[in-house]
Amino acid sequence: GPGQEVLQRFLLPVSECSFVVEGILEDLRKDPWPVPNDKRPARATGCALSVATSLLHLAIPRRGARVMLFASGPCTSGPGNVVSRLKEEDMRSHADLAKKAEPLFAPAC
Repeated sequence: GPGQEVLQRFLLPVSECSFVVEGILEDLRKDPWPVPNDKRPARATGCALSVATSLLHLAIPRRGARVMLFASGPCTSGPGNVVSRLKEEDMRSHADLAKKAEPLFAPAC
């Protein structure tokens, strides 16, 4: 159906896409948008993982699958963020979670 056509734009067997993925990874360059020194880059990791798992669920429901995430830092935006973008704010620790003193903990639950 039309849903399968949409999924085929985003999901392929490894045998069909490994060469393209390798090329993309080899061509990666530093992000051209500068991040101020007092801020962390915006990373919507939780949202990206949600989209990836939704695509897999639609493509191969009730079967095992794998999502691989390569991140260069903590999630700073959207669902699952663990620290704000301001570098002056430290990343949460286990002690903060135990004391329930972490402001980003409740929205993530």
